[in-house]
Amino acid sequence: MFRSKELKDFGERSGKISRWWLESDLRRSWRSFSYKFFKRPIFEIKLLYGWYVNVFRNDYDFDGHCLYAIVEYKLRRVEKALQNGFAIQEDMDMKALRLAVKLARRLKEDRYDDIFLDRHERKWGELETWLTPIPNTNSSQWHSRRSKAINAEQKEQERAEFIACMRAADAMVRREQKWFYGILNKYLRNWWD
Repeated sequence: MFRSKELKDFGERSGKISRWWLESDLRRSWRSFSYKFFKRPIFEIKLLYGWYVNVFRNDYDFDGHCLYAIVEYKLRRVEKALQNGFAIQEDMDMKALRLAVKLARRLKEDRYDDIFLDRHERKWGELETWLTPIPNTNSSQWHSRRSKAINAEQKEQERAEFIACMRAADAMVRREQKWFYGILNKYLRNWWD
């Protein structure tokens, strides 16, 4: 049954005093005063602290990759608001929101290379690197090798497999980015209360 954005039932308050209080000008004045001087400033401080702890502590302007942390945090807040909100949400919309949060977290953590490199290191050994100075210059040349790649043929195969690992990791990132942006594109306008 389609019930999207139908209001949840919270019950009604009964009693003459509670009805009088809900309809009185005194209540409106008190709510306005307490909101302006107590609730709103406390809410804003909590909000700023939450953003600092979850996002801005590890935010860098030189890295556009940090946008995923912002989007993940905001989507988690939206999910909580929709679960505790006044409207009934469609299951499909909420599943899409949870998937978007999961994808944003994975894209933020960016551990796609690790999946493929761990397998590559088990097969070929750990990467050893060193620098050798170039004579008559202030430069150095970077060298690397794997302990299990001994002859030239094995080194060539190891290099080809390493490139294949990096391409597979890049393809996985691109696939999950496309999936994430597709979810946002399709469901973003449904995530409101």
